[in-house]
Amino acid sequence: MLYSSTFSNFTSFRDDLIFDLAAPKNRVRRRYPGNFVQLESGELLLKYAVLAGENAGGKSNFVKAFRFLRSLFVRNDVVPRSSRNLVFCEGAWDAGDGSPTTLQPFEIEIAIKDYFLRYTLHVDEAGIVLEQLERSEKSPHSYRLVFRLLRSERSIAARDDRAVSEGGEGGNQDSGRYSYRAEVGSPLGISRELLASFLEPELDPARLMVITLSMLGERSCKDVVSWFTSDLVIASRSGGAFIFEGVSDDSLDSILHDERYFEILRFADASITDMKIDRDNPFGDSVLIRTLPSGKTYERTLGDDSAGIIDFAQWAVIVYLVVYGNKTVFADEVDGAIDPVLAERALVFVNGKKHRGQLVFTTHNVLSLTLRTLLKEQIYFVTKDPDTLASTLYALSDFSDVRYDVKGEVYDLYMRGMLGGALQG
Repeated sequence: MLYSSTFSNFTSFRDDLIFDLAAPKNRVRRRYPGNFVQLESGELLLKYAVLAGENAGGKSNFVKAFRFLRSLFVRNDVVPRSSRNLVFCEGAWDAGDGSPTTLQPFEIEIAIKDYFLRYTLHVDEAGIVLEQLERSEKSPHSYRLVFRLLRSERSIAARDDRAVSEGGEGGNQDSGRYSYRAEVGSPLGISRELLASFLEPELDPARLMVITLSMLGERSCKDVVSWFTSDLVIASRSGGAFIFEGVSDDSLDSILHDERYFEILRFADASITDMKIDRDNPFGDSVLIRTLPSGKTYERTLGDDSAGIIDFAQWAVIVYLVVYGNKTVFADEVDGAIDPVLAERALVFVNGKKHRGQLVFTTHNVLSLTLRTLLKEQIYFVTKDPDTLASTLYALSDFSDVRYDVKGEVYDLYMRGMLGGALQG
């Protein structure tokens, strides 16, 4: 499960973005017993969070950061380095000397059963600057080093000035090798000597060291790689349909044939009594079968149904992945045509089930912003400074004067501009 994440100088986020899914330690959480998971360590992690904000405020860029990190673990053609279209606009591509304007630091903390892992990665246009993994038993407060790689020099032999695509693909690769200072901590499942032998002073920075060490059997590295490749899912729209990065076609087909998925789908329309799945185009050519009180049935392809039903058929996959797959899902504006009452019902379902999944989603549906079902720590806002074009992420819990007994709804305060993140005239 995701505990926290921090990054900066990524797309529209210039300064440190801190995103935290730790449940509050105050007594108010007792009002929301289904909103968090208690780990073996006793730590409490939130099951979901919602991000709201104006158009072009930076919500999609927030999700893109996790997509970028995941791509470094699952794609061999993605080089771990910063690229022109992923660096904050004021840190423009003028850093032929490798100056800090192209440096992008990322830090991810994840919970694995009764221990925590903190993975740190700093990249610039030349490649990896720092890669580090730490482990903490029982609580995320006393980390011990597993390994650390720190680049000693920032020399760039060659660079293509053209914009490269997301993740550093394309263009000329930096030639030569880079000098690194390696440090070995307390590995698990492999000897310190074996680990040290792979942390050579000169390395090809085209691949993350954590992947190499996981293949050698180092357990903490294996857990990090497994989380990024198997537990993290990115859901977003493309050409009117959802894309589920981290879910294979076979896995999706298995989900759609699962009775538990169909149970979630029927939240949208109880008259739907069956579904014939089309494997090639499941959200277009699958057939919904509805039954009237008289017993008469009729069929309609999903692609010909209402926009809300089409969207919820895909939204139901996200709910399934969280509740039954124990996945951490980042969903970018996938609830556009879904009725707010239906969306809330789906979230209540997430709360009511025992699982270790998490859902983080961006939305323009301000009715999702309510303290009736959400803790203040589960409501985030993204806003952009019109003078610098820099995005900022902050939580409702940052507003100490917003109390749980506040009169009116949070979305009302938001629409009146009292919480930022809304388009102002």
